[in-house]
Amino acid sequence: MSAALPTPPPLTITRATPTRLLLSEIRAYPGRVIGAATACCATAAGVGACLLLLLGASLADHPAESPEAAAAKSTQDIMALLMSLLLMCAVLVIGSTVSLWTGQRLRQFAVLRALGMTAARLRRMAAVDVARLALVSAAFGTAAGALPLAGLGRRILIEQKLFPAATELPPPAQTWGACVAVCLGTVGISVLAALLSVRAAGRVNAIDLLKDHEGGPGTKRSRARLITGLSMAALFCAPLLVVMAVPGLPPKVRAGVAPGLALFVIPTLAVLAPWVIPPLTGPVCAVLRVLDRRVGTIAAAGLRATPARTTALAVPVLLSAGVTACLLGGGTTMGRAAQQEVETALRADAVISAEPGARLPATPGPLSGATATPVIATKVTVPGPKHRSAPKPTRAWGVDGRVLSRVVNLSEREGDITKVSEGTFAAGAEFADQAKWKVGQSVELTLADATPKRLTLVAVYTRDLAFPHMILPRATALAHTTSPTADRIFLTGPSSAWPVAKGQTIASREDYAQTFTRSPADDLATRLIAAVVAAYALLAAANTSALAQRDRVAQRAHLRALGLSRFQMLRCVLYEALGAGAIGVVLSGLVAVVCLVPLSVTLGLGPLPTFDGPWTVGVLAGAVVALGVPAAMTAHPLLSVQRQFARSGQ
Repeated sequence: MSAALPTPPPLTITRATPTRLLLSEIRAYPGRVIGAATACCATAAGVGACLLLLLGASLADHPAESPEAAAAKSTQDIMALLMSLLLMCAVLVIGSTVSLWTGQRLRQFAVLRALGMTAARLRRMAAVDVARLALVSAAFGTAAGALPLAGLGRRILIEQKLFPAATELPPPAQTWGACVAVCLGTVGISVLAALLSVRAAGRVNAIDLLKDHEGGPGTKRSRARLITGLSMAALFCAPLLVVMAVPGLPPKVRAGVAPGLALFVIPTLAVLAPWVIPPLTGPVCAVLRVLDRRVGTIAAAGLRATPARTTALAVPVLLSAGVTACLLGGGTTMGRAAQQEVETALRADAVISAEPGARLPATPGPLSGATATPVIATKVTVPGPKHRSAPKPTRAWGVDGRVLSRVVNLSEREGDITKVSEGTFAAGAEFADQAKWKVGQSVELTLADATPKRLTLVAVYTRDLAFPHMILPRATALAHTTSPTADRIFLTGPSSAWPVAKGQTIASREDYAQTFTRSPADDLATRLIAAVVAAYALLAAANTSALAQRDRVAQRAHLRALGLSRFQMLRCVLYEALGAGAIGVVLSGLVAVVCLVPLSVTLGLGPLPTFDGPWTVGVLAGAVVALGVPAAMTAHPLLSVQRQFARSGQ
C-alpha cells in the first residue's frame, strides 16, 4: 500500500510584518510614499515654527501695558491663528493624501486578505504604516525646518514691530519638548485623518483583485461622514451666518467673523466632498468636451470615474484659494468701506500726517492763505462692569465741534457735533450702541492721564469706521494728554502753504482717501497667514498631483496604443489635473460668497465683495503650476507607445 501523500502546511503570512511591507512599498513605489511624507513634513515644520514663536512670546516677561507686552500679545494672536489654520490644512491635506495612497494599495491589501490576514490585523498594519511614515517625516520636518522657519519669522516680526527685539526663542529644553509634541501631534493627525482609509483597508476581499482601483476609499458616501458634515454645517456654519446677519453688529466684528466662518465652511465642504464634488464635476466635464471634442471627452471620463482622485486634487486648491480670498478679502472689503467713508466725509483740501517716529505740532503756526486744523491724538477709557475684564483705551481726537465740522463731516445720527465743547463729547454709533448711551446722558470717562472726568454726550455720529470712536473738546485733550501731538492736520487752502518737515507727508483729499488703509501690523499678519497657508496647500497640491498619476501607467499606455498622439496625451493629463483644480476654485468661490457677501452688504458696498486681486491671481496661477507641472512630469505623456507599455510593466 502506497504511503499517503503528506498534507501541505496551510498558507501563512507570518513574514508579512508591517515593517517588511512598508519597506517593500518604499522600494517599489517611492513616489507614493514621498507624496504622503511631504505633507507630514511640511505640516511639522510649519506648526513647529509657529509653536516656537508662540512659546517665545508667551514666556518672555514684559512690563504690563508696555509696548513690548503689546507686541508680544500681537505675536501670540497671530501665531495662534496661524497654528489653527495649519492644523485644519493638515487634517484635510494629509487626509486626502493618505486616503489616495491607501487607495493605491488596495490590490496589496486584497492579496493579503486572500492569503489569510484578518481584517483587524490589516487595519492595524495600515494604521502603523501611516504612523511610522508620519513620525519619521515629522521628525525630519521639525529638525530641518521648524528652527530655521522660526528664526526667519522672528526677524520678519521684529522688522514689523510685532515681536519684541529682546525676546528670544525658547531655551533648548523647551524647544526639544515642543518638537517632540509636534511630532506626536502630526502622527495623531495623520492616523486620525486616515481613519476612514484604514477602516476601508480591512474591508477589501480577494475579489477586489479583479477590480481596477483608482479612487481612494476616503470619498465613499458613508452615513457617518454625511452626519458629520451636516452636523458641522448646523453647529458651526449656520450660527456664524446668523451672527453676521444680526443688525447693529459692529463692522469690525463682522470682519473678524468672516475668516472664522471660512475656517468652518472649508472643512465642512471637505467632509461633504462625496456629495458636493459630483454635481460640480458634470459642468467641468461639459466644458472639457466643448474645448476639445476628443481629448476632452477622455479627460472628462477620467474625472467622473475617479471621484477620489478628483477630490484629492480639489481640496488643496480649495484650501489655498478659499483661505486667501476670505482672509485678504475681508481686510480689502473693510479697506474699501473705509476709503469710501473718507471720500464722503473729508471736506479739507489736504491732510498732513506723520511717519512712524515723527511728530506733528499740536498748535501749528499761522499760514499764508490757508488754515490748519489739528486734531489732538489722545485716548479715553470707558469703565466697564466689574465682572468683566478691564476695558482697553480707545483712540480719540481732541478738537472742538465747530472747527471739526468745517473739515470733516461725520454724519450725526443724533444730536449736533458742533456742540462739542468744554464738558461734552461725541461718540461713534458703534461705541454708543455697545455702551447704550443716549444723547444728553452724563458719562464718566477716564482720560489719557488716568484722570476720571464726567462729560455729557451731545452727538452720535455714524462715520466711525475710518475715524476715531470718540471726539473730545480740544482743551480737555490738551490738559489730560502727556506731550500732546496732533494725530492729523487738516489743511484748508493750497497745499503749498504748509512747510513740510522731515517725517511729514501731505496728501490731497483724493490721494489721502486712496491711500487710507488699515494698520500695517494687521495687514502684515493677514498676508503672512495667507502666504503660509497657501504655500503649504499648493505644496500639497503638487504632491497629490504627482501621486495621483502613479496608478495610471497602464491606462496611458492603452490610450497611446489606441491612437492618441503624444501632445494629445499631454493635453489629457493636463485637462484632468486642471479640471479637478477648477472644481476646487469653484468651491473656494462658494466659500468667499458665503463669508464675504454678508460683510459687503452690511458695510453698504453692495453684494459684490472686494478681493485682493494680485494675491488671488497669484494663488490661482500657483495652483495651475502646482497641479499641471507635477502631473506632466510624473505621467511622462510624451513617451512612445513602446516605452509607455514598458513602464506599465514595472
